[in-house]
Amino acid sequence: MSSQLLWEVIKNHNSFMRKGVKGLVFSAEPGNLYNKHSYKFSGLANTKTVDIQADGDYVKFSVGRTKTAQQPRKSKHSEVIKKDGRAVLKAVGKQVQSYRPDLKAAALARASAVHKSIRVRKAKK
Repeated sequence: MSSQLLWEVIKNHNSFMRKGVKGLVFSAEPGNLYNKHSYKFSGLANTKTVDIQADGDYVKFSVGRTKTAQQPRKSKHSEVIKKDGRAVLKAVGKQVQSYRPDLKAAALARASAVHKSIRVRKAKK
């Protein structure tokens, strides 16, 4: 099934939709970097997805494989980035630029937010 047809089927009703105040619609699906309910950012409809999550004290970067999109076990390739903040952003930016350049800004924003959330503040003396 094509990505566009799949989006037409799931865009009005799916379990990941979150309807907010003032008619805003968000999405909680994996692979959606901005959590916007749109075809461009959809992790369900697109075969080429990018997902960034916290994995313990590190950033986990996952991409969807197009050749094995119909095989759930093999459809994602994940790696844990064990670097400091700037190196994480550089690594994510380089990988996303070669995979899906239209999502580079969203991936960098998500990686920055995830890295900031797992960073431990130093105790004040």
